[in-house]
Amino acid sequence: MSTKVTIIIPVYKGKKYMREAIDSALAQTYKNLEILVINDGSPDNGATDKIARSYGDKVRYIYKENGGVSTVLNMALKEMTGDYFSWLSHDDVYYPEKIEEEVKYLEEHNLVGKKAILYSDYDLIDKDSILITKSIKPHKETVEKPEYALLRGHINGITLLIPKRAFDECGNFDEKLRCAQDYELWYRMMKAGYDFIHIPKILAKSRVHENQVTNTNPKVESEGNKFWIDITDDIPYESKVRLEGSEYNYYKEMEKFLRETTYKKAADHCLKKTHEMEKQAEKQVPKTKVSVILPFYNNIDLVVRSVNSVLDQTHKNYELLLINNGSKDDISEIENLIKKNKQIKLINLKQNKGESNAKNVGIDNAKGEYIAFLDCYSEFLPTKLEVQLKQMLASSSKIGHTSYYKTTSDKNEVINTGIENGDVVSKIIWSCEISPSTVMVDRKYIEENNIRFETKNETAGDECFYLTILANNTLLGIDEALSTVPSQKEEQSTEEQLDRLKNIMRFVLNNSKLQKYNYELAGLANNYIKTATALSKENADDEIGAYIDSPTSQKIKNSKLVKLTKRTISSFKDDGFRSTFKKIQRKVKNKLKK
Repeated sequence: MSTKVTIIIPVYKGKKYMREAIDSALAQTYKNLEILVINDGSPDNGATDKIARSYGDKVRYIYKENGGVSTVLNMALKEMTGDYFSWLSHDDVYYPEKIEEEVKYLEEHNLVGKKAILYSDYDLIDKDSILITKSIKPHKETVEKPEYALLRGHINGITLLIPKRAFDECGNFDEKLRCAQDYELWYRMMKAGYDFIHIPKILAKSRVHENQVTNTNPKVESEGNKFWIDITDDIPYESKVRLEGSEYNYYKEMEKFLRETTYKKAADHCLKKTHEMEKQAEKQVPKTKVSVILPFYNNIDLVVRSVNSVLDQTHKNYELLLINNGSKDDISEIENLIKKNKQIKLINLKQNKGESNAKNVGIDNAKGEYIAFLDCYSEFLPTKLEVQLKQMLASSSKIGHTSYYKTTSDKNEVINTGIENGDVVSKIIWSCEISPSTVMVDRKYIEENNIRFETKNETAGDECFYLTILANNTLLGIDEALSTVPSQKEEQSTEEQLDRLKNIMRFVLNNSKLQKYNYELAGLANNYIKTATALSKENADDEIGAYIDSPTSQKIKNSKLVKLTKRTISSFKDDGFRSTFKKIQRKVKNKLKK
């Protein structure tokens, strides 16, 4: 006997939209349904009653005195005869396949009767049923971090399919709540071990209009703020660390999310939590040494300027390692600075073997608990080490970066790269915007894991260094400009861009922890071909390898897959790149077939 689903449609002052909602329930392609319409005492001179009764025995209709949506849903739970509960607000709409797709998912994944709750993507429509936008949830995140179904507000109640046993086990909706009753119950279910599983399909239409409860009920903010504060704190410590790498990062990300909602008090609560942790970390800041590594080759006047920016730091527990990469210029001015400051150490290399080698020499000689990198073109702002170190300590981060000022001859422009936080491997593979002079790393971690810059990979040395650390860690981003970087330093020639792309692809393909990023690799290959074609003025269509419109979206948006040209493949001969890249091609091609 097939699974029976009850669609519950609570109605209050819903005469304008309820017919469209009921019709969408009746139009479901899945047929083992009951449709339960409950009128919550609508004061409309019987208009709601008349519309509901016009459907005859196609729906079960119940009238009750007004008590709020929680009382309606709880009555529905007593009256329903289905195995699964599906809630449809009177102003929303189901697509015809909504129930069928969800039941099919349960059956195909052996989840019928199990502790599984399904939810999906949805369309947002206006008062006239015109599409506003599509609400597509980040499927990869929902799989890797299932708690974020709730903690990022991904769940729209009308997309849910909930086993009746979940209510039997966890209780009903809290009738004291008028606005947060749904998420409060979903959270109880999550705590009871129910998995919220995302179906990456649009199965419903959620209407936005001025008469919604979220726009009219004054309790929205008070109930919502309390709920979000309670749930944010109630998540177990271990889960907070798993989700964002540390409790500090967890609250920082929650604050960022809540700041974009109406729940400002909850956002302030999270901000207060991070400030409390920073205050605890402040006690450790003066005791913590930072090794600043500054490689240079000639450009002595610039080196002196960079050195002075370190000497001006408010954090005084540092050592400055100047790695002279075989400079030919007179370095006496630097030597004079060293005589005046015992915190500066000069290491002279006989020949220039590249910046990556120089940085490795600095790492090998560093004595600080943390390492900060600075190139001779850039400068630290006075509070750079203090601010960054405090947050590194508070978050127990292994690697962090900040925003920075990009300087030109006539202006300083803030580059807000510090907003990049958490799991950023995909973004770095595709396009790394981190400036090296904003980076700080945990020296003990890179020592214990023998992490160094690749000396044969100069054009992508920084990215590969970051990726090695981030394969097992999250990134701490600080959206405050704490360094200045000249714009010309950020620019690469087309030939350097090509070499960089090739080196990143080779590195990712040969790192076992990164090989799962197939779509990003295919995107890089496409970018490589486009750049090479622009350089040689050849037709890109003849050389496109694995065409993906938007690699950062983690999904293929274009099903066109064309063979790599012989010339392109022949340029990837070493390090097993060529054969591995062909495997990537096959994986992407097989994915397209599915």
